[in-house]
Amino acid sequence: MKRLILISLLACVSVCFAFTNASAPAYSRTVAGTVYDSQDLTPLSGIEVSEIIAGKVIQKTETNGDGHFSLTASSSKTTIVFGDPYGDYQSRSMSLDTDKQDCSHLSVPLDRN
Repeated sequence: MKRLILISLLACVSVCFAFTNASAPAYSRTVAGTVYDSQDLTPLSGIEVSEIIAGKVIQKTETNGDGHFSLTASSSKTTIVFGDPYGDYQSRSMSLDTDKQDCSHLSVPLDRN
């Protein structure tokens, strides 16, 4: 009887542990910074900022009125693409390794078309 209770308890703990680890995020690092005009250095609002992994858009955000953006990277090696939905500025992409570099204060200049 004691053996059956012990085995049941171990099975319950194992299942609980498996579900806890499955729901935990695999990776999270902040990628943040400011996007600005490369000529006159004014911050750019409304620029789309996308995280791309294996050619797929994982998440999107956009710069605020001060040109700031922030997102949580899904992988240590990721690509961030900056695009102007109005077409006034050229798109730019950055390949990042968030384990090897601080990506919390990026400075991203965009050239006009």
